[in-house]
Amino acid sequence: MAHAELDHLQACLIFALDTLRKEMDKSQLPPLSQQSLVAHPLDDSTKYLPSTGVFEARRLSLACLGELKNLIQSPLDKCMEERFSGYGVACTDTLIKTGIIDYLSDVPNPSQGVPAAELASKFELDSKKLIPILRCCAANGWVRETRDSSFALNRCSRTFIEGNAGRKLNFNMPGFMSIVETIPHWVTESDWKLSHSPEQTAFQIALKTPLLAFSWVVENPDILVPIADHLQVFGDMSTPSIVADYPWERLQTPVIVDCGGGEGGLISSILDAHPSFRGIVQDMENVAALTSSIMEERRPHDIESGVLKVEAHDFFQPQPRIGNEYSFVLRHIMHDWPDKEAAMILGNVARALGPKSRVLIVDMVAIPNVDSTTPTSIKSLSLGSEAKGPDYRIPSHFGSASRIVSGSSMHMLTMINGCERSLREWEKLVKGCGLCITNVYPLRAHTSIIECALDTRALL
Repeated sequence: MAHAELDHLQACLIFALDTLRKEMDKSQLPPLSQQSLVAHPLDDSTKYLPSTGVFEARRLSLACLGELKNLIQSPLDKCMEERFSGYGVACTDTLIKTGIIDYLSDVPNPSQGVPAAELASKFELDSKKLIPILRCCAANGWVRETRDSSFALNRCSRTFIEGNAGRKLNFNMPGFMSIVETIPHWVTESDWKLSHSPEQTAFQIALKTPLLAFSWVVENPDILVPIADHLQVFGDMSTPSIVADYPWERLQTPVIVDCGGGEGGLISSILDAHPSFRGIVQDMENVAALTSSIMEERRPHDIESGVLKVEAHDFFQPQPRIGNEYSFVLRHIMHDWPDKEAAMILGNVARALGPKSRVLIVDMVAIPNVDSTTPTSIKSLSLGSEAKGPDYRIPSHFGSASRIVSGSSMHMLTMINGCERSLREWEKLVKGCGLCITNVYPLRAHTSIIECALDTRALL
């Protein structure tokens, strides 16, 4: 009896894993192990940029695993697992907020594990509640149960230790679960179900506020620092690839303006790698003031020499930097806004461009969830071979490997009526602002660089 789909996915997974091993060896990376007491270089994309081969092989492996699970798992089990997924988030948060993660990292013999009873006594908790929480984390791959009711950190959970990237990234907006629960009502029954306004979303309904999400954050200063840390790490995850995978040497403008550039991490990395450029960080007045003090401390010579400037600017207002001298970066800005507001932001930049200027939109490109072969990705895995790779059926959006894109799109939708746009949607938005897409550069991250320029045909 033929098991075509199962056989194809099995062969594809074997191919992807074999390629991953070869590419890791070529990059001199250590073997992956959940038992390891130290982080693996691949664990932190803010610090380590994998080779293209490693990145593609890992993505294809995850896609195969996801499609295998979809093929094999009972729909009823899948339904139950999905319903229970929110508990996993709460359990991880509990281990972080109680301090259990940091405690497990500091014990004399961390690989042996610590009895739940000891953890309960140390943190004044109920072990009857703590054990199911720890086992939920173990099932999700965050800790190990070394013996009955004793638990230890694994390699992945080390990202949650104080000072590490995962600790900062692991932030949930207060009321997040309520916002999620509100989605069906908002989409199907509310007076706002057809609205695209950023002030008429599930966020406003759930939190019972008339405020825009960004305004609400400003009104709640207790979450300003954690949300800033979260956004910083979220941006930093793509920074190494932005610097390495875009052909900066082809840019014909001497100045790069980072619109909504936050604390200046991206422009700093670009200037470090390409010192011939000058940089400007633009953001709202309160953010610009903080960024100025940070840059004066970290890059005093660049500030004094004028290589780097920080200035207050609201991107809903006309762009003051005009002409051929400037190119502009918009990272994780456009997905925050519905089409109307996104067009206002991009239009303000477009009206400031010269013929040599470029706009670099750094955002996710949502790929339609259709079944298709992936010859491009398989070819890139073939290590330069001219032979065509096996014709395996993997979704064009890489299935499970694209969950961050689809999840981010839902988050932007519920918070501010934004979304992650498909290439067709990007083309429509860009064209409406008098621009054209000159190239799209896929990154070794979940984002791409959408390079735009003035549409000279529109000017004729």
